[in-house]
Amino acid sequence: MTAYRDTFQFLPSGAVTLKGPLGTALEKSIENRLKKVNYANLVRPFRLRDENDNGWRCEFWGKVVRSAIRSWRCTRDPELLRIIRETVDDLCSTQTPDGCISTYPEALHTTHWDIWGRKYAMLGLARYYHEIEPSEKIREVLRRCLDHLIGEVGPGARRIVDCGMHGGLAASSILGAVIQAARITGEKRFLDYARWIVEQGGSADGNIFTAAGNGTPPARLGNGKAYEMTSCFEGLLEYYRETGNPAFLEEAAAYYRGVRDREIFITGGGGLKDRVGEFWDEGTLRQTHADAGGFGETCITVTWLRFCSLILRITGDSSAVDEMERSFYNALLGAALPDASCWAHVNPTPLAGASCRKPADDQILHCFQKPFDGHDCCLAQGPEGLATAPCTAILRDERGPVVNLYEACEAAVPLTPDSYVKLSITGNYPDDPEVSITLAMDSEKTFALRLRIPAWSRNTAVRVNGKPIQARPGTYLTLERTWKNGDRIDIAFDFSLRVLPAPDGCGRVALMRGPILLAQDSRLGEVDRAIRPGDSVIVETTSVPDIRRIYRLADGSLLCDYASAGNRFSEDNTLCVWMKTIPR
Repeated sequence: MTAYRDTFQFLPSGAVTLKGPLGTALEKSIENRLKKVNYANLVRPFRLRDENDNGWRCEFWGKVVRSAIRSWRCTRDPELLRIIRETVDDLCSTQTPDGCISTYPEALHTTHWDIWGRKYAMLGLARYYHEIEPSEKIREVLRRCLDHLIGEVGPGARRIVDCGMHGGLAASSILGAVIQAARITGEKRFLDYARWIVEQGGSADGNIFTAAGNGTPPARLGNGKAYEMTSCFEGLLEYYRETGNPAFLEEAAAYYRGVRDREIFITGGGGLKDRVGEFWDEGTLRQTHADAGGFGETCITVTWLRFCSLILRITGDSSAVDEMERSFYNALLGAALPDASCWAHVNPTPLAGASCRKPADDQILHCFQKPFDGHDCCLAQGPEGLATAPCTAILRDERGPVVNLYEACEAAVPLTPDSYVKLSITGNYPDDPEVSITLAMDSEKTFALRLRIPAWSRNTAVRVNGKPIQARPGTYLTLERTWKNGDRIDIAFDFSLRVLPAPDGCGRVALMRGPILLAQDSRLGEVDRAIRPGDSVIVETTSVPDIRRIYRLADGSLLCDYASAGNRFSEDNTLCVWMKTIPR
């Protein structure tokens, strides 16, 4: 049914195994979080239809199961697969004869978070269909589920922008799930329903799609709710894939540029304004302010990663990977406990001053005084962010492999239905600049190998079997030739210390080395002290438990990678990102 073929495609499940910080965190996430969830308790509200307090228990099943399926895709873990199959069967058994799958009683259908929750249930089932088993049962469940919704919210019934939370943004974000159902069932009327949603513009406060295309900043789209809004634009990109209408792509691309340039923090996260960091509000400029609310809801980080992944695969724009890489190694890893058993909801606030990390608590208990197994939206979705990394690390196009991330990994990339090439990436990236890529194949093969050259790496040295090749930052370097078994590519990225002034001109600076943000940590010295950065850093040989890498500045100050900073998740372990400076 899809009208548009992406520029880049995912590799088959299990084709990429990451062996660096992201791969390690993914393994811990599976063992310490995803295998320990009480999935029956997530299904229970769908069976009882007793969510009568306007809550969002309805979202947790879909979020956790999507995280589990994507994690299984990367690892093929048999125990995780068994868990997924059982909980999918359990959820399907809650569908009533009218086709409904919901946690809300009938009298409250389409109010508050009901459609939002149905969206996540549908997305979880759709991912199961695409990644694990294209079963007729799932196809029929999705068809009946969407038919039921159309009877409640659709042409001749209620407008979707008049439903649910945040001026219709939450309800309208079901667009992506509707398109998934259309693909799976082949029902054209579901695409017609998707068009009906798009034409309403996502918000009762105005059409966010056309406004973004006309240059309206993200903070002024709808009510500015970042996560729900980005989910709507994910749906718009899926609709573009079905229609090929370039206007939809340009609107989504304009939104991507607006968020990238105006809302994303130096950490690669975003979201501020309220106490838990859930709105767009000129975050790039205001990230050093002390009165800008909480910073960086982890759900926003994960949704931003998914959205960038779509932009990348559809357009081939390497800047999307630059954004993802920064988010992966800083905001995302920093939001997880070292054992990946829990995640932060709001992230360190302020970034300019001493702050600490806090694990998410039981959201439903906190808001409604009713415990719900400790679940939080970011705890449910953080693991999906980790599982997005292997999916993106190496892609392919019609000419050959596309290398996006450089942490140690093994990958098998199909070239034709009958042949493939194995890529082995070695090195200590992202902490060290040198990596090597070795190719293994059963015979000589001619294809193009694309290598992302990050925009921040101003001088990148690339050698193919010892021969230097010129590389330009912010692009893909395409190496097209006849490759032999054992061919080797050596890359040295530019890890020069980058001293970045605060966007608001307050005089503070942030320091980056390669894709890694550096930060002060109270285990290494006084936090929020003034520094004299100098032109380089020295890698320390001493170690501190749970700190991946320690760096010494020219003035003797010790810093560490942002993901390690404050990772005791306690009030006595503080960090600082935007640092004061000592005048030269």
